[in-house]
Parts: sequence; structure tokens; C-alpha cells
Amino acid sequence: MNGFSLWRYEMRATVRRPAPLFLSFFIPLAIIVIAVLSIQSFFQDEEKQIQAAIVDHDQTFETKSLVNQLSEEKRMKRALQLAPMTSKEALEAFERGDIAGIMTIPKGFTKSLRVGENEPITVMTNQEKPLDSTMLTVLLESGAKYISASQSAVNAVYDLHIKQLPGNERNQKLQEAIVTFTLFALDRNEAFEEDKVISGASVGWKTHAIIAIVLTFIVFFIILYQALDGGAHSTSMSRRWRMVNLTFMHQVMVKQLKWWLILFVMLEVGVGIIVFMDLPVYYSAGLHLGLFLVALWLSAFAACLYGLNIQSSVRSLILASISIIGLISAGAFVPEIYLPDWLYQKATPFAFSYDVFRMAFVEQSESMPYRGLVLWGIAFSSLALFAGYRKEKRDAYVSVFTSK
Repeated sequence: MNGFSLWRYEMRATVRRPAPLFLSFFIPLAIIVIAVLSIQSFFQDEEKQIQAAIVDHDQTFETKSLVNQLSEEKRMKRALQLAPMTSKEALEAFERGDIAGIMTIPKGFTKSLRVGENEPITVMTNQEKPLDSTMLTVLLESGAKYISASQSAVNAVYDLHIKQLPGNERNQKLQEAIVTFTLFALDRNEAFEEDKVISGASVGWKTHAIIAIVLTFIVFFIILYQALDGGAHSTSMSRRWRMVNLTFMHQVMVKQLKWWLILFVMLEVGVGIIVFMDLPVYYSAGLHLGLFLVALWLSAFAACLYGLNIQSSVRSLILASISIIGLISAGAFVPEIYLPDWLYQKATPFAFSYDVFRMAFVEQSESMPYRGLVLWGIAFSSLALFAGYRKEKRDAYVSVFTSK
């Protein structure tokens, strides 16, 4: 009954003094929102087109089609602005540093293409712009591969069909084949299938970012809340509790139970917000059990540090340091595929927590983190109780086991 009285006292204090709860919720939320907006703004600012010039010495229908497709193709257009220029204009812009490179189509390019020969398109890049020059080279090499594919298709059609036709009809069909396959190759029309493959993060970059945000918010929520809510009772208050056989060990137990409940509610709210964002979430009993166990080990971890009876600032610093390292090693910030083997750890409670959230987006999850979360939760809870018991023993107070 006395333990229930302490629990009722703590919950009443939470309701009457809601400032710690609200501050612990809104401060991490505001910091995360500002960080996300800053990162988004940074990438938007960095998302600029590469400026390059194209000089066409051949000036045929095929080369004009090539220039038009390279300039207007929607994928290339997002990264590259290719401006037709004369040789003089291109060189002047190149010397001023206005462009990252010059792409030159030589005289006789179309004629060599029609007879199945490869007349190279020369590319000159500006070494004073290494990033833009490298990107330009990669983009044009990609385009060159598609052009080579189209030329191979033209050669195959010519050998199998067009070569057998009469002279006038052969030239017309050959030109049609060149234009058709070149346009298909450059704008990736129905002649090519596109598959979107999720890479880097096993659940996709967007989902991974959401999981990272929610996990970071929950961790920093408990860091801030245990600091604001976990202040030590005054000596007079502690003596009053001891008069009714309530020791520091009881305080540790009640703190953990309260933090466990509040964390679980916050986790459920986080999943609810994800659902509100119209993202596909697989609701299941396993997901709620996982959230329940994540709240268990996090609250037990905070209670363990609380049971050591150290200053709240030092306690928060220790909790924050371990949490940041744990989140990094769990692949919560950077996907595990990019982490070195010595850094990525699968058996940490942070990794198990990440797996719980991954279960929300994957219908059938191979990893079942329940056992690991239970073990970590029991371990931290035991350490918290042991730390509280040791403090009472040092204070020479009657053992908790003799309490009525």
C-alpha cells in the first residue's frame, strides 16, 4: 500500500507540474524540426545544374536531334544545362569559368554513324571545377553508353533488314532507324524498362529518415525528462518517506514505472503521427509489444543512472553520450551498409529498437528483437534496484526487505 501511495504522489506531481513533460516533448521536437529544415535547405541550395556547352560542327538532322535530346531529356535536365554555342563562344565561357566543360561533335559524325563507325565526341572539362567536371563526365559517359546501345541496334537492323532493300529505300530506312533508336536511347522511352531499387537503407531512405527522427526524439525526450523529473528529494522528504518504510529503492522503482508508462505513450503517439502522415504502417500486436519493450529498456536505463544517485546534469551527459554512440552503431543515422564492421553492433538495445520500428514498415520481418529487449530491460532494471539498495545500505537504514 505504501508503494502505491508513492506512485500516486508521483503521478499527481506529474499532473500538477506538467512543465517537465511539456518541455521534454517540445524542446527535442523543436530541435529536430529545425535540424531537418536546415538539412533540407542545405541540400536544396546545393542542388544546382552543371553548366556546359555543346559545339556542333556537323550540323545535321541527327546531331541536332542529339543536342535537343541531351538538352531537354528530363533526367539530364535536372543535373545538366547544356547550351549550344560556337567554338569561340564556348572557349570564352570556358576561360571565364562560366561552364564546367565543352562537348564537341566533330565534322562528319553523322556520316560515320551511318556507316557503322564510331567517331568520338570530345569532351573538355574545367579542372578548376573538379566536382562539376566529374559529374559532367559521369553524365556524358552514361549518355555515351546509351548512344552506343542505339548504334548497335542500328547496325543490327541494317545487317538483318535494311541492307537487303533497294538503294533509295535503304537510305530512308537507315535514317529512320538511326533517329528512332537514338531517341529511344536518349530519353529511355518504352524500349527500356526502369526498375526502382531501394539501396543504402534496407527500408528506403525516406522510411529510414522517419525511423531515425522518431528514435532520436524518444531518446532525447527521456534524457531531458529524467533530468527535469529525476531530482533528488530533500532530506526532510526522504525522512518522511522512511517513516512509512519507503526507501530510495522504492523511489527508483516508482520512477522507472512512471517513465516506462510515459515513454510507451510517447512511442505510440510517434507511430500515430507516422500513420497520420499517410505512410504505410503494419499495425500488429508484435509492433505494440516491441514499443512496450523499447520503453522498458529505456526507462530502466534512465532509472539505473538515477539509482546511482549522481547529479542530474552528469546523469544526462552520460545518457546522451551513450545514446548518441548507440544510435550511430545501430545504423539509426547512417545505414549499417555504410558503417565499418567494428562500428556496427547488432546486439545493442539501440539496434533492437531500430528493428522494432523497421517492423512497422516491413510486413514480414526476419529479425525478432523481443528477446534482446527483454534481456536488456531486465538487466538495467536489476542494476537500478541494486543501486538503490546499495544507497540505503550505505545510509545504514533498515533493509527494504524488512519493510511492512
